[in-house]
Amino acid sequence: MNLYITTLLSFEEVPTNSILQNVIGVFLTATIVSICVYYVLRYLESIYVKYKKKPYFIHFYPTLKKLPANLQAFLDENDFYTSLGKKRKRYFSHRTFRFLEKTHFVGREGLVVDDFMRMQVSIMVIQLTFGMRHYLLEHLNTIVLYPTSFYSILNQTENIGEFNPRSKALALSWKDFQKGNMHQDKGKSLGIHEITHAIHYNSIKNNNISCEIFYDTFLELEQYLGDEEIRKNIVDTRILRDYAYTDKFEFIAVLVEVFMESPMELKEKFPEIYYYVVQMLNFKYFEK
Repeated sequence: MNLYITTLLSFEEVPTNSILQNVIGVFLTATIVSICVYYVLRYLESIYVKYKKKPYFIHFYPTLKKLPANLQAFLDENDFYTSLGKKRKRYFSHRTFRFLEKTHFVGREGLVVDDFMRMQVSIMVIQLTFGMRHYLLEHLNTIVLYPTSFYSILNQTENIGEFNPRSKALALSWKDFQKGNMHQDKGKSLGIHEITHAIHYNSIKNNNISCEIFYDTFLELEQYLGDEEIRKNIVDTRILRDYAYTDKFEFIAVLVEVFMESPMELKEKFPEIYYYVVQMLNFKYFEK
C-alpha cells in the first residue's frame, strides 16, 4: 500500500510542459528547419547559377506597390520603361517605389531636390539593377545632389561624382548627371558610372545570389582580359575612354556605361565582353 501511494506521488511530481514552453519549442524547431532549408536552397541555386548563368527567378513580391500619379508620369516618359511589357512595367514601378521609400535625397549648395530629380536618379538605379533579384543595395541609402562639381572631403579633389561606402552615399553633380542622362556627353553617363561603383562594392560585401553572379562574372571577365592581344584590341578600338584603365573598378564602371549607352556597338566589336556584362547584371533587355 505504501509503495502504491509513493508511486502515485512520484507521478504527480513530474512537471508538465506549459503551453508557452510548447509554443517556444515549436517556434525554435520551425526556425532551425527554415534556416536549414534556406541554406540548402541557396546552395542548390549556386549550383544552378554555375551552369545556367542566371538565378532561379528575379521577381517575386507578395504585394506590388504603385507610384502616385505625379511620379508615375516620369516613368511613362522613360524609354526603357516604355519598352517593357505590362507585367515588367508593374515590377519596375514597384521597385522604384521601394527605392524611393528607403533612400534619402539631399541637396547641397542651395540645390532643392524635386520629384523630377529624385525620379531620374531612381529610374537609373532600377534600370541598372532590373535583372537582379536583390535590387535594393545595402550599402546605398543616401543620394547627395550638388548643382555642379563639388570638393570631395573623401578624396580631397574636385569631383562630379563619387560613391562613399562608409557613408553609404552617392554624391552627384546634377548638371553632369543630366548631361549623361540626356545622352549629351559623348556616350558617357555619370549616373551609370557611379551607380556601377555602388553595385560593384555591394557585390564584394554581400553574398546574396545577385551579388554572387555579379562578382563571380567580374572575376571571369578579369581572367578573360588577361589575354594581352584582347587588351590591345580594346585599347586600339578606343571603345572605352582612357579613364577606364585607371584600375579595375573604373574599368568595369566605364564598361557598363558603354554597355548601357552603346550596347550594339559593344556587341559587334567585342561580343564576348558584351555577354559578360549581360551575365554580370543579368540584363537581357537588349536581346530581341
